[in-house]
Amino acid sequence: MKYILFDLDGTLVDSKLDLANALNEAFEYFGLRRLPNEKIYSFVGGGVRKLIEDSLEFVGASDKFTQVFDYFLSHYHEHLLDHTKLYKGMEYVLNTLKNMGIKMFVVSNKSEIFTVKILEGLGIIHYFDRVIGGDTFPFKKPSPEPLLFVLEKYGAKKEESLMVGDSENDIEAAKAAGVKVAWVSYGFRGREILNKYTVDFVIDKPEDILNCVL
Repeated sequence: MKYILFDLDGTLVDSKLDLANALNEAFEYFGLRRLPNEKIYSFVGGGVRKLIEDSLEFVGASDKFTQVFDYFLSHYHEHLLDHTKLYKGMEYVLNTLKNMGIKMFVVSNKSEIFTVKILEGLGIIHYFDRVIGGDTFPFKKPSPEPLLFVLEKYGAKKEESLMVGDSENDIEAAKAAGVKVAWVSYGFRGREILNKYTVDFVIDKPEDILNCVL
């Protein structure tokens, strides 16, 4: 592997509490019942819009999407680093891969402005050659297009490229793009995902990513 594409939420960073807090703040503001954090976590992975759509549908309040969406964006922008942190060992992994000459990218379904702000705030944006968010292009994961864009722009061969992520969107995008996929078990999805998908690598802790390239 010479090129590694990373998901953000549930892969590089543990951001679930800030996402849940922002969503529940918006729900409470508009008189909706707060959701258990674990339920919110199960909706993470498709980007903010999908998170809010699924959460509102769950409580039967889809008609409040615009208000909740706008409030969420404003609140989350100010609080997205309250609790969000790198997974233990991740910076060591990124530094090791960088020193090995491996090119790294972030391909997230989170809005690009939020993705960049988190990477900058945690001091790791310099490890990545390109950051792609869910609104960078008209398409996002599970579409393979964001991955294919990176491969074409940087001259990466599919057999030398790896997608690392925790969600169904990451796995489906990688398979559609024809690149190998490493699924992380420490993210926002349980191991039951492996009942549905076959992956090339299972990553139980960040350091396991190094086994994919050594």
